[in-house]
Amino acid sequence: MTNHSADVVIVGGGIAGAAAACDLSAHGLSVVLLEKQIRYQDLVRGEWLAPWGIAEAQRLGVDDAFVLAGAWEIREWVQWDEVVHPDEAQAVDMCSFMPGVGGPYSFPHHRVCELMAEQAAGNGARVVMGASRIAVTAGTEPTVAYRDAVGEHRITTRMVLGATGRACTVGRQVGVTMSNAIHHWGAGLMVDGLDDWPADVQAMGTAGDVMFMIFPQGYGRARLYLNFATGQQTRYRGPGGVDRFLAAFELDCLPDKGAAVVAAKADGPLVAWPSVSIVPERPPLAPGVVLIGDEAGNADTVLGTGLSCSLRDARTVCELLRGTDDWSPATFDPYVAEREARMKRLHFGANIMAKLHVEFGEAAVERRRRARALMNQNDALQVTGLLNMVPPEQVPDFGFSEFFAERLLRETV
Repeated sequence: MTNHSADVVIVGGGIAGAAAACDLSAHGLSVVLLEKQIRYQDLVRGEWLAPWGIAEAQRLGVDDAFVLAGAWEIREWVQWDEVVHPDEAQAVDMCSFMPGVGGPYSFPHHRVCELMAEQAAGNGARVVMGASRIAVTAGTEPTVAYRDAVGEHRITTRMVLGATGRACTVGRQVGVTMSNAIHHWGAGLMVDGLDDWPADVQAMGTAGDVMFMIFPQGYGRARLYLNFATGQQTRYRGPGGVDRFLAAFELDCLPDKGAAVVAAKADGPLVAWPSVSIVPERPPLAPGVVLIGDEAGNADTVLGTGLSCSLRDARTVCELLRGTDDWSPATFDPYVAEREARMKRLHFGANIMAKLHVEFGEAAVERRRRARALMNQNDALQVTGLLNMVPPEQVPDFGFSEFFAERLLRETV
């Protein structure tokens, strides 16, 4: 076993971990970034970044990685639904919420991670791909052991950042347990040849037994998602799964009845997953260890704020590390408090969105019909949608009350 030392070891080279590596190494800290993949691959999820997440990327100095990876600005959002005629579906201007930022980004996740890792290495960080059997020991002098193609290694460090995503590899080792809940399942597929779809319009809606999402990535490419009820996780597996997935977009509520999407061609793997809401049962840290990104907990993926949260986590923790030589757990109290307040709002908003758009059957259809009528009468009832655009702390407080949820989900018109 070879022995090394570093100021910070980051376990997990996804968006949160790689962004933190870029920031810390740019400010003169010695950083080791450990990533289990030998090379970054298409993981299907995590390819939409809200405007407030773009602002976080800019503050971290990693926004160029998104641009160079081919990030595509989405300018309009149309919420189609079986309870509304396609001609009556309204478009939302997504570029108006955060001046100087513009609309959200749609992009290839793995390519962004690859460019961030290259940026971190260029700043002086040591990037290790194919790191396996990672063992983290918390304490005043934390250590990280791992294996790669060369052999076994042990790093003595001042701080470990756990950024392994929903696997919670570091959290489980340092005693941070999670409470998990699954509301529905999701599946995703990259397609090419979507030439007849407006290039800067994202689509979301519910019809039949699916909630669909269409996120263009430019030049006829798009990431497609379907959300569906638990117990149906095998519906797109096996022979013909891709064809069944694409055929599910043949919907009367779309302006062309989904013909443009059905005619597209798969250009990547079709992957299904449980949409898990994760809440840490204690603060996401231990002596010498801080968790960031999905490893520190996440809201239901239907909300689409996971990457924005990851960048906020990375930026907040990096600023604390750079601001003092005291890296004891108490130093990160501001991070823990801000994150807890932020996630409380995001969980609340995600629950409303899942209840409205990812539940099916006659009662769910009627609930959406009532909610849409209420929102048409009073724009303030659309406040939850702001979570996709602006930082959670800027969303009006009334949107997070039980009174608001009760009125939106159950009141009759």
